[in-house]
Amino acid sequence: MGSSDLTPTLGVAELLDRAGAAVAGVFPGPVWVRGEVSGLRRTPNGAVYFRLVDPDQNDRSLEVAARGRVMRAVELALENAGVGRIRDGVEVRVSGTVGVSPRGTVVLSLLEIDPAFTLGRMAVTREEILRRLAADGTLHLNKALQLPLVPLRVGLVTSRGSAAHADFLDQLKRSGYRFRVLTAHSSMQGERAPAEVVDSLARLARHDLDVVVVVRGGGSKLDLAAFDDESVARAVARMPVPVIAGIGHEIDRSVVDEVAAVSVKTPTAAAEWLVNRVAEFATRIDRARDHIRREAALALGRSRAHLALLAGGVAGARHAVAGQRDRLDRLADGIAEKARALVEAKRRELDRLADTLGVLGVEPTLRRGFAVVTRPDGSAVTRAGQLKPGDRVMVRFADGSIPMTVEPE
Repeated sequence: MGSSDLTPTLGVAELLDRAGAAVAGVFPGPVWVRGEVSGLRRTPNGAVYFRLVDPDQNDRSLEVAARGRVMRAVELALENAGVGRIRDGVEVRVSGTVGVSPRGTVVLSLLEIDPAFTLGRMAVTREEILRRLAADGTLHLNKALQLPLVPLRVGLVTSRGSAAHADFLDQLKRSGYRFRVLTAHSSMQGERAPAEVVDSLARLARHDLDVVVVVRGGGSKLDLAAFDDESVARAVARMPVPVIAGIGHEIDRSVVDEVAAVSVKTPTAAAEWLVNRVAEFATRIDRARDHIRREAALALGRSRAHLALLAGGVAGARHAVAGQRDRLDRLADGIAEKARALVEAKRRELDRLADTLGVLGVEPTLRRGFAVVTRPDGSAVTRAGQLKPGDRVMVRFADGSIPMTVEPE
């Protein structure tokens, strides 16, 4: 036999028992440990198992186990504090006893969870997200968009078939306005909720909408944790249309409430906001219609009065025109009579002139012994000074004409 046969050898169970005793010696009573929940699973009898991961060293983790009776008491305390059921990704501060499992791993047997710690960590995370959004200008992007006057084309992100979905649609239907709602289904709580909400917003962004509404009924802090998620907040802030957040809460506002263009407390309130917006515009239209009707009636009355005045003026003008027509007729008759008299007087004058010309004409003059002297071009010579020696002239007598040449004296 080798020397190794003389070396004490422990069995597996014995080693684990000693390790457990050693751990119990170091941690004789309950200890408080903080970390992030990961790999949570529940059994049919209510027991819960998860790993508690060190946020600063992700490769270091601790197995945590809680019996059904203990877990029911723990979750009741969480519910009463407004935290809700724990889930992966939540930072917690837990108390329990440390031991070694039969598989040789260190296990914390859960006794209680500190709700105040979880609420505080959630609040700190929320404030850190808001600071980042403000620093890069994302926080107020959606609020800067102009709200539509008549938001009838509505995109809706919610869990299809939920009470929030039904309440929202019922409120719109009862308004009587012709809303068109395009619903993008999404989980609104749990680990998958943030990614699904972001995907639903992206799908709605491709449609021609007036607004997008995100609604979810009330719940615990952890139930509403998706709306404190940074990826969801950024997706809301960058939507091309205003986002209306109708997330059920009484006191605290989520990060999505801070980035959305409009934030109300319930899904029903979100629908009421839309209805009131449309009703306000309809009221303005009705008032404008009444104003136009009154102004038109006043203008019509003024026009009728003016027409009546013009009609009276036209009647007077018609009488004046008739009088002027009579006067013109009389003037025309007088002018015609005077014209006829003038023409007759001129005719008699012309007759007298004709008689005078008959007496004073050329032929009678020539018969009385006178002669007419003309140049070769036919122009008359009326004075002796118009001629010079050598000029040829024609001398016309009563019985004929003789050509002559002017001789010097």
